[in-house]
Amino acid sequence: MAVVTLSQSAVVTLDGTGSGTARTGPLSARETWQPEVVAVKTNQLAITSEAQCKIYAGPDTSDTYYVDGTLSGSTGDSTSNIAGQRVACGEQVWAVWSGGDPGAQARVNVTGTKTVG
Repeated sequence: MAVVTLSQSAVVTLDGTGSGTARTGPLSARETWQPEVVAVKTNQLAITSEAQCKIYAGPDTSDTYYVDGTLSGSTGDSTSNIAGQRVACGEQVWAVWSGGDPGAQARVNVTGTKTVG
């Protein structure tokens, strides 16, 4: 098995209510992710409404899989609370924004390592 650097991103355009969900995860049963940091931000230069963003790791966004949240989902923030978790095929790292500026492009970036075997 090889351990390689993990750096994956996902993007979503926030809807008319300033909400959106982006997710990324292993694409094959041969991959397991060991995320260390999750960062979120939008592409806005002028922010009217600062989005909140909740991070989850698992098959869905239920409370069981909640990792962390931020009140700086637009201007940018990161969390290392995901460190120590394993994300397998069929699971995702989810970023769920709410209360942001409609039409803003939001990005989640997951860094760490992944095992490929």
